[in-house]
Amino acid sequence: MMFKNFNKIILKKTIPAWENTSDQHVRATYGYLEGWISVILNLVMAVLKTICGLWINSISLLADAFHTFSDVLSSIAVILGFKISEKPQDDEHPFGHGRAEYITTFIVSALLILVGAEFLKQSIEKLVNPEPVDYKVAVFVVLIFSALIKEWLFSFAQFLGLRINSQSLIADGWHHRSDAIASLLLAVALFITQFDLYVIDAVLGIIVSFLIIYTGLDLIKDCSSEILGKAPSEEFIQEVRDLVLNVEGVKNIHDIQVHQYGQKKYVNVHIEVESELNVRQSHYIADFVEGVLNKQLKVNSLVHTDPYQES
Repeated sequence: MMFKNFNKIILKKTIPAWENTSDQHVRATYGYLEGWISVILNLVMAVLKTICGLWINSISLLADAFHTFSDVLSSIAVILGFKISEKPQDDEHPFGHGRAEYITTFIVSALLILVGAEFLKQSIEKLVNPEPVDYKVAVFVVLIFSALIKEWLFSFAQFLGLRINSQSLIADGWHHRSDAIASLLLAVALFITQFDLYVIDAVLGIIVSFLIIYTGLDLIKDCSSEILGKAPSEEFIQEVRDLVLNVEGVKNIHDIQVHQYGQKKYVNVHIEVESELNVRQSHYIADFVEGVLNKQLKVNSLVHTDPYQES
């Protein structure tokens, strides 16, 4: 909430048509805005953390530096996903390129897991053989500053993601928050090391490594589900049902199918109309239903008519 007004100012200053979120180009611009801001800030933070980690010989801080750098890769994946998704449909991709976002997220998530496992191995080795960590106030300040920046990035990604209903932006936001939490934990751990409790560095390294691995697994789970054709929510199905049954002439509805390609939804439904209606009348009702669904739910729809039979 503390960043809400600031987020609105950035949005209005950078995207002239920011209110037209149904336009694919405007939606993509939202993704580019969050992505490039995230790339620049995370790159700066990753470099600072790497320098600090080498300076004070901290495995947990080096692991956190990669965690921050992984956000750079994730944001690049978001940018690429929006870029490819913006391409129009063609003969080879009749439903568009909306699922490209999931594929890029899958690749970055797999890399996250591999590198998280490597840092976990190094952290365990350092737990067995602790090494001195040199406490520096400057490094403590960098970690606090990083946590604040990452919390704002979380807020900004959530703000934009909710406005355009983008799971990739929302997921990228949680990636930022996990890094903010890690940076705060490391700041506390670094403070403790000045009392010669160097083992805390290895312990925090293990925690951050698990955080990296968990983030990768969670993202893979989400994007795999979308690639395989995740079922729509019960709320969405009920909304389709209510809209269709409210159309005059529709007696019943069945076989509701929803296919999602990125932000585009395709809805196929079977409606039942009075059997006495001729083809022209039935077609008129089907066209009207398609118009209602397209306008109210911002989807592409296809309606098939069947004769109504009382049960």
